[in-house]
Amino acid sequence: MRILMLVPALLLAACQTTAPTETVGSEAWLEKVDRQLAVSDGQGHGPDYGSQEWCNVVHIRLYGQLPAQPVPCDQAWMETVDQEMKKR
Repeated sequence: MRILMLVPALLLAACQTTAPTETVGSEAWLEKVDRQLAVSDGQGHGPDYGSQEWCNVVHIRLYGQLPAQPVPCDQAWMETVDQEMKKR
């Protein structure tokens, strides 16, 4: 009986310790994308988060090629990037 009572408590505790997901487009999300795709070198060198240059580099890292034209770098584009990163 005690074990049955302990299981829900453990499950609840596990759910509360998982990291919250970053909101797409937030500073935390931009940092995560930058880190996972190695857009910058980690020493402050590289394009500014969310800039047109940064978005183009993200595209290159995701798809392995230059974009045919500058990416829109808007919320819809960031949502697409987020979905693509979740596939990896």
